[in-house]
Amino acid sequence: MAFQPSLFNPHGVIFLCPERADGIDSRHPGVSLFFRVHEFGHIALGSRDEAAADAWAAGELSRTDAGRAVLVAVLGHFADIGENFSPYYGSGFYRALNVATTAGIDRKEWPPALVSYQQKWEERLRRNGSVRFQTSRASYFDGLVVVDGNTLGFFDTQYSDRILPLPVLTGGPHRLSLVDVWMYRSGANHKLQVAARGMSATASFTTTKVVDLTGYISESDSELSLQLKQP
Repeated sequence: MAFQPSLFNPHGVIFLCPERADGIDSRHPGVSLFFRVHEFGHIALGSRDEAAADAWAAGELSRTDAGRAVLVAVLGHFADIGENFSPYYGSGFYRALNVATTAGIDRKEWPPALVSYQQKWEERLRRNGSVRFQTSRASYFDGLVVVDGNTLGFFDTQYSDRILPLPVLTGGPHRLSLVDVWMYRSGANHKLQVAARGMSATASFTTTKVVDLTGYISESDSELSLQLKQP
């Protein structure tokens, strides 16, 4: 677990549980190193974004042969988690695909279940449509996306390629909400600094077919607003 720099810990602090690390390594040797580098990623980026920290760790470890061997083991660890979903992290397969593509790991080294997941993910995007988020201001936002009461996952406006497949939608009106939204501004050395926490916004949209949505986020006096547009 990582905590950002503060008055009492000006460089940030990371807490390590040796028992948990040993448990992970007993099943997939070396994988606990990935999670330590992941926590350094949170501090380096100044963000709580788990997918971004995964990508940062994958990028750092991919620089050496030993690090790439750890990443191949990480794919097996996340494949074991499989479809189990956590709102801020996504599924195990989601995390594995992020690591594999960021690090440029050859598909021949992917677990077969991950290859199948990538195909299903791309099919969901084509079949169900998608949603992404943008902002025109210098601020960045992240948080959870909820459609008709069901949590889709985590969004982040800093990464323009962050796309979430929509669920299967029937024709008619639907409700999309952003919850537990944090706002960041770029600080020293381009590191993000939290400007606001716990914001939310809701917008409605109507569809009669597969739709690709773009959500435009703005903020004024700590009040969040959201507009949804279709191409």
